[in-house]
Amino acid sequence: MLQQEQQRGVISGKNESKNKTTHLERTNHLERQKIMIPSRIIGIEQETPTVKTFKFSPTSSSLQFSFLPGQWLDVFLPNVPIVGGFSLTSTPQTFTKTKTFELAIKYSGHPPAKWLHEQANIGDEINARVGGEFVWNSSKERQDQIGHVIFIAGGVGINPLISMLESICQDEESNQYERIKKIILLYSVRTFSELLFYKRIEGLQQQFPGLLECKYFLTRDDPKDERRDGEFYYRQRINKEILTNVVEKEKEHLERLKCFVCGPSAMEDDVIKWLKESGVDEKRVLFEKW
Repeated sequence: MLQQEQQRGVISGKNESKNKTTHLERTNHLERQKIMIPSRIIGIEQETPTVKTFKFSPTSSSLQFSFLPGQWLDVFLPNVPIVGGFSLTSTPQTFTKTKTFELAIKYSGHPPAKWLHEQANIGDEINARVGGEFVWNSSKERQDQIGHVIFIAGGVGINPLISMLESICQDEESNQYERIKKIILLYSVRTFSELLFYKRIEGLQQQFPGLLECKYFLTRDDPKDERRDGEFYYRQRINKEILTNVVEKEKEHLERLKCFVCGPSAMEDDVIKWLKESGVDEKRVLFEKW
């Protein structure tokens, strides 16, 4: 049986200080692992002007650490009383090979994000715990005979989706999961400089040209003279007409389709409504609220 769509209360690098509840309070109804994994920062990279990627390696046995694409971490930082919640942006396959995992965190005044951006250094240690139910589970998708996937992201809502997208491609590369015939990514940000994982996504699209189709929406950028790889829409948001056209092209595959949505709440509400109005069964639309 396909999962019912459901609301997920998880932060993906968003400023939590504006919310009345904490990450732990908003996610206390969701499953999480009991094991706490001590980990060390082994790399820090500036992804965009406001987002840094942090690479971690467990300091204890890595056999205790496992996750599904799309899950998040409860992040416990030294001398920071508030627990952060951040989506994993790497894949289980990469962890198996390298024993590392990654988080992409947007700067904000929220204490965990602020500490990571302003105080964290390579060698610092944190504790992490895996949680969340908004996932790509390849075994379950095979059982449900999913063959077509639509990912819709707004801003840092790309974080859990990049893990899912890359994990599917890695399975395709290793011939472990060959039932996915089409992946469509619709990704909206304000400006090109805020486009997280652009090179990573374009690399996957070049590697799997028949599998992956990407559309980028820059809501505050005008067209530029320089050539950019990919299909760009300037001064435009993801709207009902665009989604209707995308679903129309998939109309013969609706019984094998699954949609994943992650972004600002208002955007998500609109996208979910438009998908349903376009004929997508609500059981095939999963989303994560943050």
